[in-house]
Amino acid sequence: MPTPPLPEYRLSLAPEFVAELVKSTTILPEWELKDGLLAPEIAQRYRRTLSGLPSVSVIAATCEWLLNAPDGEGFVVLELGGLLDAVDTQADYLRAITAMLSLIARPLRAFDRWPLWKPLDTNLSLDPMPATGSGYGPMHIDVVNSTWPPDYSALLCVHPAPKGQGHSLVSQVRRAVDRLSYGDTDLLSHPKYEGGAFHELSGVGREWTPFPVIDGRSPLGGFVRFTAKMLADAAPDDPYAKAARALERELIGGQRRFPLKRGDLLIVNQHLCCHGREDLSDDQEDKPEDERRLLLQIFLRRGEALS
Repeated sequence: MPTPPLPEYRLSLAPEFVAELVKSTTILPEWELKDGLLAPEIAQRYRRTLSGLPSVSVIAATCEWLLNAPDGEGFVVLELGGLLDAVDTQADYLRAITAMLSLIARPLRAFDRWPLWKPLDTNLSLDPMPATGSGYGPMHIDVVNSTWPPDYSALLCVHPAPKGQGHSLVSQVRRAVDRLSYGDTDLLSHPKYEGGAFHELSGVGREWTPFPVIDGRSPLGGFVRFTAKMLADAAPDDPYAKAARALERELIGGQRRFPLKRGDLLIVNQHLCCHGREDLSDDQEDKPEDERRLLLQIFLRRGEALS
C-alpha cells in the first residue's frame, strides 16, 4: 500500500539533508543574543553554514510560501524527529534547529527571564502562563499587548502527551475577521482591550494597553491582537466583549486541529494566525518529568520595527 501524502502544512526533511545537518552541528557556533535577538553575526554564520546543504533552498522557499502567502494557512509543521534521533545532545539539536529557523527570520527570546528556547510543560511552577497547564489553551497570539508582537511563534515538541491528547489548534485569523459583521469589525478596531502583564521583555516594542484587536495595518504588517484571556472578566453585555466573542467563535469554527509528534516543529505566522491547544489528560502533573508533554518555544523576528 502506498504511503499517504503528508497534509499540505507538513514538511518532512530528506534523510540526506538530516545527515548533513547533523554533521554541521560540530561547526555551528553557540548562539549569542543582542537586545533579545540572535546576534547578526551568529545568524549570518548559521545561514552560511547551512547554505551548502542539499535541498536547503527548497526547504526555505517552501516554508516562506506556507508561512507568508496572504491567502495561505500561515503555518507549517517541520518533521524533525529524525534529527532528534541522530544528534548526541539536546544542545546540538536546538542549535541545529535554531540555525534552520535563521533561514526564515532572526530568532528572538522576548522574555528576558527565560532562555532562547522557553520551556512549556505541565508543571505550572515553571511558567506563569495558565495555558501551559493541563487545561485547554484558548486561541491567542503571543505578546498580544505589545506594539510589536513577534512575527512568528515556533513550538518544538520534545515529549508528546503520553495519551495522544493536547492537539494543537491553529486558525487563520484574517479569514475569521472577514466573516464578521461590519459592526463587530468596527468595535474591534477601538483600543478597548487588555492582555495581561507586560514586564521583562525585549525586542517587542512598548506596552500597548488598552489596544485594538484590529490595528488596521496590512495582513503582513499588522496584527489581529486576539487572546481569549481578555474576555475572562468582561461583562456579558459589554458590546466590545460581544464583538471579541464573535471573533472567537469564527476562530474556533475555522480552526485546524492536529497532534504534534516527537520532533515536530510548529511555526505560526502571528500576522495571519492564532494558535491554542486542547486539553491534556488530568494526570500530566503526576507523571515523572521525562514522561510529561514538553514543548519548547522560540519566537522569530523579520524586517524592521513597526512605528
